[in-house]
Amino acid sequence: MKENNYMIHFFVILAISVVLAVFLIVNVSSIGSEQEACEACETCEVCQEIPAEKAMIHGALNSWGENFYDSSEYLIGVDIYNFGFEEAKNVEVTCEISVGDEDGYEVSEYPINTIVKKIGNVASTSYKYVELTTEKDYKKEGNYPLASCIVTSCDNCDILTERIPEFE
Repeated sequence: MKENNYMIHFFVILAISVVLAVFLIVNVSSIGSEQEACEACETCEVCQEIPAEKAMIHGALNSWGENFYDSSEYLIGVDIYNFGFEEAKNVEVTCEISVGDEDGYEVSEYPINTIVKKIGNVASTSYKYVELTTEKDYKKEGNYPLASCIVTSCDNCDILTERIPEFE
């Protein structure tokens, strides 16, 4: 009689296990089909709820000045920040040197020198320091040259100054 009770318990546990296994299989396959549907159709509700993960890049001028070892060129230090959880690829930085006045204001609409440099990739949630060099032009710059730097392009990223113009 006791053996029958054990057999009944065994079959009840087996039945519950089978039901749970079928439930899990059905749910996992439905998740896969939703992902396939989103890949085929970009207007799918599930895809609209979850935006694609991108890098969030910001570039800022750290320092700049005359090269101590070669007075005919400037050294420009730029900090690149990635606030996103994805790697930013093919990041490009642009620095401009403009004519300024003694109070530190730009007096020309157009830069006198533009430096563009591809710096490669910036890992997720990280920082990268980049140093650029450019030749000086005393005749165009005047006594008070000004410099500014920004990230101008990258793959798989949003540029912070484009999303929030006040950061520029």
